[in-house]
Amino acid sequence: MEYLIRLENISKQFPGVQALNNVSLGIRPGETHAVVGENGAGKSTMMRILAGAEKPDSGQIILEEEAISFHLPVDAQKAGIAIVYQELSVFPNLSVAENIFANRQPEKAGKIVDRKKLEEQAIELKGLFNLYYEPNKLLEELDTADRQMVEILRAVSQKPKLLILDEPTSSLSLSEAEKLFELLEHLHKQGITILYVSHHLDEVLRLADRISVLRDGEYVGTVDCEKADENKLVQMMVGRAVSLYKEYSDATRKGEVALKVEGLSVEGLFEDISFKAYQGEVLGFSGLVGSGRTEMAQTIFGLRKHDSGRMELLGKPFKPNSASEAISARLAYMPEDRKSVGLFLTMTLTDNLIAPQLFEFTRMGLLDSSQAVASTESYIKQVGIIARGPDQKAAKLSGGNQQKLLLAMWLALKPNVLIVDEPTRGIDVGAKVEIHEILRGLAKEGMCIILISSELPEIMTMSDRVAVMHEHRLMGILDKKEATQEKIMTLASGIVGEEN
Repeated sequence: MEYLIRLENISKQFPGVQALNNVSLGIRPGETHAVVGENGAGKSTMMRILAGAEKPDSGQIILEEEAISFHLPVDAQKAGIAIVYQELSVFPNLSVAENIFANRQPEKAGKIVDRKKLEEQAIELKGLFNLYYEPNKLLEELDTADRQMVEILRAVSQKPKLLILDEPTSSLSLSEAEKLFELLEHLHKQGITILYVSHHLDEVLRLADRISVLRDGEYVGTVDCEKADENKLVQMMVGRAVSLYKEYSDATRKGEVALKVEGLSVEGLFEDISFKAYQGEVLGFSGLVGSGRTEMAQTIFGLRKHDSGRMELLGKPFKPNSASEAISARLAYMPEDRKSVGLFLTMTLTDNLIAPQLFEFTRMGLLDSSQAVASTESYIKQVGIIARGPDQKAAKLSGGNQQKLLLAMWLALKPNVLIVDEPTRGIDVGAKVEIHEILRGLAKEGMCIILISSELPEIMTMSDRVAVMHEHRLMGILDKKEATQEKIMTLASGIVGEEN
């Protein structure tokens, strides 16, 4: 049997969109097969068809040499296909063990749940990840990353023939992602076939045996991992040669001090942070997840109170007691989680764009709709949002376009200092390149950009200087020429401390 499962000439159309067009590809038994492509390439639709959540308009699925069709997701599960979606579907009010074995709890006589056996099975699975929480702990007591790990455990517990993972590291720290990779390698050795969908090309190159590429709903090709690299995959994804991490030759400090931070501390989150950020530069903040970067940014933006330290914005004392005060001082913060705390997904592009500065679009307490729409249209054009128009709901945009909308929201404030937290997480290659170009263009025009990113290539190529944090402290600031991967990781690991 050459293929465990094959898609043959699969097509699927939604109103106004050809999601998949005559797609054929095969997944071999026991392999880790990655699928990559830009947002809108058809990856999600293909996964949902395999998982029984969508029915193809034409074509067929061949599982173990037999044609099959799924009417419901439960049909796919019974056939041995398990899927973990990027969006969590756990039950916060149930325990870890109850989530893992939801609707499949071991029972005693009389249909009573055997709680002892339930917890024993959860502990056995949990051991694969070396997870620290107890099986009777409620999901609502866990953070997002741990909830995602529990959902993966639930899929693994089904002992599937095919395990589909959709952006599984999107909510995981580097150390948690390493545990996931170890588990996947373990499952790979056990012969479980894995379909791995991710925007992180370094991940698929590390984990996959073969990589298939979709573009605009069509199958482009499949390459063996040892014959692929990031440049080759990017070219297949976008149809042309693209430099994913462009080197910016004009990376020099240009202006006056825009933001000065001295001895900033919040107990338990970060301590004694001091730095200067200049007009016209991109100051990157690197460090492992949990090092305190995001908490520092939230404090600068007025979302947290600091215990000690002081700040200056354009040479004047700056101590925002709220986000609105920071906004009034023209300091903006673009958060990392666009869906939960960044955008109003059920609202229009216009509603989102004017939200941080509603007062600018009101006259005598009434909204000037024409001005709001005109401003939205201007920023749609400026940041390159692909949308039907200003009245489109944010939820209907692709991930990359949602991220560009979030950026436009804060650009509309015309800030002197813009803090961007993981600005390209979870978006496709094309959108990532566009956002990089926008940020570097803003710096060139004199804006101070503070970039927080977990991607070393992004930090190294985008930043004029790199500030590195470790366990809530700033270990050093490196100029661009000396900001090598080795030096950044040395500081991020806490091995040495340097001051610049």
